[in-house]
Amino acid sequence: MNKGKPNCLTEEHLMLFGMVIQWFARHEALMHKIMGAVSGSDATSIKLLTRGLSFSVKRDALFNLLRHRAVPLDRIAQVQKYLQMLHTLTPLCNDIAHSAWIEGKPENSTQPAWLSHGPLTAIKAVHDIDEHSKHFIEDQQDKVTYTLDELKEIVENLEMNYARFQKYVTEVGFVPSNAV
Repeated sequence: MNKGKPNCLTEEHLMLFGMVIQWFARHEALMHKIMGAVSGSDATSIKLLTRGLSFSVKRDALFNLLRHRAVPLDRIAQVQKYLQMLHTLTPLCNDIAHSAWIEGKPENSTQPAWLSHGPLTAIKAVHDIDEHSKHFIEDQQDKVTYTLDELKEIVENLEMNYARFQKYVTEVGFVPSNAV
């Protein structure tokens, strides 16, 4: 239920949210380049064709295209490995774009009562818009909280994953080295 303190986001939260969105966008741009190269088209055309699609649908389209073009299975598996992190983080990306945020308490954490009005420990997305709703059932995704350190780690992992993904697709010739 929506019981946390609103207006709890700091400039650092907002900067990290922007970085998450930006790393998703960079991964998607690399997916467009792969699809363009494999299909004999260009990344801009692919981007225009897939503009309204979610990340998950674009990812599925990429895998369908790679299989259709008879790309070796080990290369498809490697691309899947690089995109798995983004698949896992898609709910966070969607929450950044589509949810309000409130103060939350990290799962399995305890703190002394005197800290309850102290510094923010974590944030979570609001999925229960009507705080008086008796029909809202909180699921595991609704209980997920993020500390600043966790958001920083997510951004660092996305950045490292992108660098490795970019290097891999260049090495195997999915995209020319001057296109990344």
